[in-house]
Amino acid sequence: MPLLRSFTMVGAAVAASLALAAPARAQMLGAPVLQNAFTNRGFTFGLDFGAGTDAQTYGGAVAWAPMSARYQLSGGVAYINQKDRSGTATYGARLMVPVLDRTSAFGVAPFVGMGGANFSGVNDWQIPLGISAGYRRAVGTNGRGISAYVSPFYTWARVRENGQTITNGLFRVSVGVDAAVLPQVGVSVGVETGKKAGQEDVGTRGTIFGVGVSYALHKPGTGIETDTPRRRKRRAVTDSTDATP
Repeated sequence: MPLLRSFTMVGAAVAASLALAAPARAQMLGAPVLQNAFTNRGFTFGLDFGAGTDAQTYGGAVAWAPMSARYQLSGGVAYINQKDRSGTATYGARLMVPVLDRTSAFGVAPFVGMGGANFSGVNDWQIPLGISAGYRRAVGTNGRGISAYVSPFYTWARVRENGQTITNGLFRVSVGVDAAVLPQVGVSVGVETGKKAGQEDVGTRGTIFGVGVSYALHKPGTGIETDTPRRRKRRAVTDSTDATP
């Protein structure tokens, strides 16, 4: 029906304008675990900064998702400067899989990551596993948009030094806001908090703040032909053909 086709085109336009509200992120130590529930098709590059109780990170990340946007892989490298250790490189990767229709204003996506660093022979690893729930909406008709999300997760930390291994698990949560300020440029701010590791334990010991800027190589379309799944296009055509004048 014409009305159904109109709603489908509106949904496609909203999804297109908000496709970039998900900057590239990876699981690097010292950076907050910020994970939106929406993906960017193609490659997205980002610069990230994180600041916590005892560490700061400066780095970059790259994310990739297929044209189907059914999952997203990201990886990154950063420099981490800790209060009681010498600075070193940290690296990480993450996988997220959205489970709702990508044209929806609401999103849900489980994710898993892995990040690590070597501090003068001390191997430090963290593995977060969680789920993100987000909401997005367009701002005007020029490709701008904004989304907000919350991500509860469990993070497992492992430190190995002089042949001894210590592990610890913590429940944490992050909250963030991503905005597409231009069709291919996004900015992000967020915070991670939750249970803190004790002085004798390994893992995150406080709240971590983060900010990022990203650039997507793939520019989203604005019409139903490029932003609506193929099966929906066929249904829209059929409905409009069968509709009475």
